[in-house]
Amino acid sequence: MDDNYRYFEEVIGPLRQNRRFDPGALSENEEWWSGHYEFLKERGYMLRPRYRPGWKPSYDPKGPFRGTRAEDGQTMLHAAIMDALRTSDSLVVAMKRIEISTDEDQIATIFSDDSHNSDPRNHCVRIVEVLLVPEGDEKILVMEWMRRVMNPRFRTVGEAVQFLKEMVEGLQYMHQHNVAHRDCSINNMAMEANAMYTRPYHPIRPKKRYDWSGRALHHSRTRCPPRYYLIDFDQSRMYDPSQPRPKEYALKSGGYTPPEGSEGTPCDPFATDVFLLGNLIRTSFLDGNTYLEEFGVHGFEFLRPLVEDMIMDDPSERPSMDEVALRFFDIIDRLPWWKLRARAVKKDEFPLAKPFRALYHVFWTASMMLLLKPAIPSPKPLH
Repeated sequence: MDDNYRYFEEVIGPLRQNRRFDPGALSENEEWWSGHYEFLKERGYMLRPRYRPGWKPSYDPKGPFRGTRAEDGQTMLHAAIMDALRTSDSLVVAMKRIEISTDEDQIATIFSDDSHNSDPRNHCVRIVEVLLVPEGDEKILVMEWMRRVMNPRFRTVGEAVQFLKEMVEGLQYMHQHNVAHRDCSINNMAMEANAMYTRPYHPIRPKKRYDWSGRALHHSRTRCPPRYYLIDFDQSRMYDPSQPRPKEYALKSGGYTPPEGSEGTPCDPFATDVFLLGNLIRTSFLDGNTYLEEFGVHGFEFLRPLVEDMIMDDPSERPSMDEVALRFFDIIDRLPWWKLRARAVKKDEFPLAKPFRALYHVFWTASMMLLLKPAIPSPKPLH
């Protein structure tokens, strides 16, 4: 599907259903951010031209594309999340607007302190800064801007294994510190991919460069490994290790409801996390879900026995995250190099394209081996 058409359908289309949407004006949520432009600028963050004082559209609001092809026509993707540029180093950041009364930032900042940041098993998103909004009951969480895990697609089995490895480690790390995520679907996992891109990509239109000067080109994950993070802790809970862990009602996550959620029975939230992670592997890599246009990927059957245990209907029969991690790493350690370097073929891939892509993959794999790139591409440790 054409990138402009996809953007129009996914972003502009829903906005147009709102009768108050005007392609030549800011939405109510955008006006809030624009109104705090000077405050954010003083704190070292620069909003895009669209949100600066006195903005006038560079495009024809009544034209056929209504600004979708103009940089200053790119609207917010989420009502509470804005992108900005940190002026000290030109880092693109995400700013999330939350209420002061919420505990989301408490859990996020706990895993962002020096003691946790130094642990390579910690894959919770780092909070750069928490800004208190003047004259209001809100605050802003500042994080590095990230992108969807599945975009660009995984090229090899080993690239996907690295993603799953970091998510298994990350959820295990949270559980070992008595925190349940409770909403760990693919929607709440993100990729910090700056190392992959030769020039920064645009946060709203990631196929374009940040400065709108052309297409954003990128290396493969094998050549320049990204980092993966668990994000969005608004449903997360921290528990007192000295007390019995209370049972919680399971939440619908990523379009899926755990069995205990359907039954309306509270259960161990850690067991629900295990189900959600197992279900992610099942739907994204094994079986897919045609209703949600997820078709799975060939080559991941080696994970099926573990996944089937993780998604057991009875939460008490599911393995703990410590057991999941132990079994996962044992499985991965026994995989041969050629399996890890094999092409990750989407099950809905156009059949006529397969032989050509397979031939290209042979030469590409040889080049990666000549460059001594490992089959499971892990990023360099953070300093």
